Amino acid sequence: MPIETTLLWLATLLPIVISPGPANILYAASGSTFGIRATLPFWLATNIVSVFQALAIGFGLGYLLSNYPHLTLMLKYMGIIFLLYLAFKFFKMSNTVKENIVPLTFKDGIIIQLFNIKFLLVPTIMFSQFFQSETDSYTQIFILTFHLVSLTLATSMVWIMGGKSLAYIASKKETQQIQGTLFGSLLCLTALWLLIS
Repeated sequence: MPIETTLLWLATLLPIVISPGPANILYAASGSTFGIRATLPFWLATNIVSVFQALAIGFGLGYLLSNYPHLTLMLKYMGIIFLLYLAFKFFKMSNTVKENIVPLTFKDGIIIQLFNIKFLLVPTIMFSQFFQSETDSYTQIFILTFHLVSLTLATSMVWIMGGKSLAYIASKKETQQIQGTLFGSLLCLTALWLLIS
């Protein structure tokens, strides 16, 4: 991509990718509670799934979802239910001794990303704005997907490291309880936002 297109791509996608959403809130929560190393399986899973989601959008999933809106609604409601389940885990964490809780797993990462409707908008926007039909479409889909995943890997690590930095500030038991309540509440608000949007 020419530098002007790259800058426009970055200016378009960076605010969307780095903004708070289900996965980003969970990165921060897990990073603050368990640290970077323990959050890596969750981080890796969400980003692996995002590769397949971006490729699927690039190869036509967006068309399928736009022609069958009930599929989008089904994914949306399943995602809301899973977010509420994770919020429950964070509320439980706020009332539990830290030794009894476990980090989010690779499987949790797969599930949250599969139902992360917010993320599906990102490759849809990217392909609608930056895909050029006059060039080799397969190569272009893979290149745009590679760039998007590079961006999501970096921005999600920012959320994890930000959460880890928060942990240094919030190492007392009372503060950890507040953290669990805060992150659980944020997930509930995200679920509510998804429900009414």
